Amino acid sequence: MRERIGHIRFWWKLFILFLLLISTFCYAMFQGGFVSWFLFYVFLPFVLYAVLFAMYPLKKIEAERTLSRGQFKAGDQLEAVITIKRKFPFPLMFMIVEDCLPGSLLKNGHAQRALRFLFPWFQKEIKMAYTIPSVPRGDHRLNTVRIRTGDPLGLLEKEVYVRLETSFLVLPSYQKIRYDANTGSFDDKAGHAADFQRQNSYLASSVREYQPGDRFSWVDWKTSARRNRLMTKEFEQVKGRNLCVFMDRTPSPAFEDIVVFTASVLRAALQNGACAGLVSIGKDRSLFPIRGGEDHLRKLFHHLALADCDSPHPFHKLLESELQLPDMRKTAKYIVTGRMTAGLSHVLGNASKDKAPSVFLIKEKGGAVSPEENAAIEHVKARGIEVSVISGERFSHVFLKAR
Repeated sequence: MRERIGHIRFWWKLFILFLLLISTFCYAMFQGGFVSWFLFYVFLPFVLYAVLFAMYPLKKIEAERTLSRGQFKAGDQLEAVITIKRKFPFPLMFMIVEDCLPGSLLKNGHAQRALRFLFPWFQKEIKMAYTIPSVPRGDHRLNTVRIRTGDPLGLLEKEVYVRLETSFLVLPSYQKIRYDANTGSFDDKAGHAADFQRQNSYLASSVREYQPGDRFSWVDWKTSARRNRLMTKEFEQVKGRNLCVFMDRTPSPAFEDIVVFTASVLRAALQNGACAGLVSIGKDRSLFPIRGGEDHLRKLFHHLALADCDSPHPFHKLLESELQLPDMRKTAKYIVTGRMTAGLSHVLGNASKDKAPSVFLIKEKGGAVSPEENAAIEHVKARGIEVSVISGERFSHVFLKAR
C-alpha cells in the first residue's frame, strides 16, 4: 500500500511539471517578448530531464558490500564499503546511499547512521565508505542498502531498497591474563597469585583419529604409521582439579563485563594447557564439558559472542543443582555474577567443602556494592569462600589482590 501511494505521488508530481511547462508555453505565446520565451526555454530542460528520469530503471542498480574483516572482536573498528554499479550512465545529480544497520549494531550508543550524500553524475560505479568505531559483541546481519535520488528541482524522487545480505560474528573482547601451567595460577607480569591448584596427571588409555585443536605432542607416531593416517592419544585423567566457570545470565547492567571476564579467564587457562568448562544458563542451558585445546576455546568464544542476559529464573536456583553434581566436587569453580543475593550466599554456603567455589562479583564502571550485597558477601566469607569485587579494573590485578 505504501509503495502504491509513492507511485501515485511520483506521477502526480510529473503531471504538475507538464502543467507548468504548458503554462509557460501559453504565457510565451500570448505575451510574447524575450522574457516570456526565456522562461519557457529555461524550464524546458528540467521537464525533459524529469521525463527521462521517470523512465530510468533505478531498480536495476546493483550493490556490493565489502567489510574490512570477516570476524571481529568487541570494540574493534568496522570499516565497510558499499559499491553501487549501474549499466547505463544516466546523469544523476545526487544520490543518498544508506546501509540500513540492525539494532544489534547500535546498542553501544553509536546511533550515527551509515548514510552518505553523493554526486554520481555519469559514473557507472559509485563507492560509499563508512566506519563504526566500536562494534558490539554478537552475530550481526546487514540485509538492506537504501538508495534515494531525484531531479534537480526536488519535485521527483525515487527510492529503492537493494537486498544485500552480509553476516559477521563479533567475538567477546578479553584481557590478557598470564597463566602459569606449572602451578595452575593466574598472575600478572609483576608476580603471581595462587588462584586454583591444577595438579593433573594423565594416562594414555587409547588412540583416536586426529581432530582440529589436538596438540602436536599428542600424536601417536607409531600407530599413525601403522594405520597410514594421523592418530592422537586419548588420555584418562587419574587425578586433578580442573576449572569450571559458572556465568550468571540474569539481567544485569554489568553483563558485558561479565562476558569479558569469563572470556579472559577461559582463554588464559586453555591457551596454557589447562582444561576448562563453562556452564551458561539463560533461556537455554548451555553446558560445555571440561576439555582443552584450541577447538574447545573457539566453541566457548562462539557461545560467549551470542550469549545474552535473558535468564527468567534467579541464578542461585539454577546454580544449586549444578554444584551438587559429582564431577564438581574436585573441580575448581568460578562463580561469575553481577549481583550477590541472599539466595546465592545460601547456595554457596552449602557447596562442597572439598573445593569451595571462588566468587567474582562484577560491577559496571562506577557501580557500587549495595548493603544487602555486603551482608551476603560477609556471610559466604565466614564459610571460607573467597569473594572478589571487580569494577572497571584490570582482571589480573584482582588475582594479585587475592594473594
